[in-house]
Amino acid sequence: MSAGPMWRWPGMAGAAAAVASTAYAHVVAADAVDPMKGLISDYALLDTGAWAMVGGTIMLAMGSLWVAYGLARADPARSAAPRVLFVAGALGLLLTAAFPTDAAPGVTSAVGEIHRWSAAVVFTALPCAGWMMGRRFRNRALSAVSVLAAVLLAAFLAAHPGSLTADLIGGPAYYGLIERLLLLSEMALVFLAAQGMDNLPDSNKRDISPLTDSPLTYANVGYGSVVSEGEPYARVQSDRAAA
Repeated sequence: MSAGPMWRWPGMAGAAAAVASTAYAHVVAADAVDPMKGLISDYALLDTGAWAMVGGTIMLAMGSLWVAYGLARADPARSAAPRVLFVAGALGLLLTAAFPTDAAPGVTSAVGEIHRWSAAVVFTALPCAGWMMGRRFRNRALSAVSVLAAVLLAAFLAAHPGSLTADLIGGPAYYGLIERLLLLSEMALVFLAAQGMDNLPDSNKRDISPLTDSPLTYANVGYGSVVSEGEPYARVQSDRAAA
């Protein structure tokens, strides 16, 4: 069963609102956070950008949850893995909003650790969910953005200060930019996932009726006949009566 437009638009709106809120936070705090070296979480520590970052994070979480709910309606049997990952990403987003990061230069509190590991869940779960959904529903754009997000995640980890490769590639000078591109790709991922809810394969849109188009195979030993997949049950009963 197709999720339909009503399941598509709220997820798309959540991702779009997240983009707008994040952009606003960057504009109002342009003098306080260096987009090349500062982390996105730093905006939540400022009075001018905190509400925008928290609100955008919550909107992206709601969009992810809406995609998971739409998948449950559209293809409950074969979408369990991406659904779980979208829910995990949404919960990670909510935790990052509820538990702000510590101020630079490092994480020193339990709250900061919760924020850091929640962000790790978000950055890992959403690309995996998008890639699985893209393959399942043959959505090439979603698959491509998911792969891009995974590549950006690898680049961010390599450039992050403290990693083994950070100094070799000069990561501290631009790892903040990579994180912003990573977050933008994951927002686009959620947007495309929600948009794709109305573009399921025809096999998922077929309504199954137990009397006319049952996918099950029935056998009757007395008549020695078999009802093949898609064969109307009433017609088989009529054939049996004539025999």
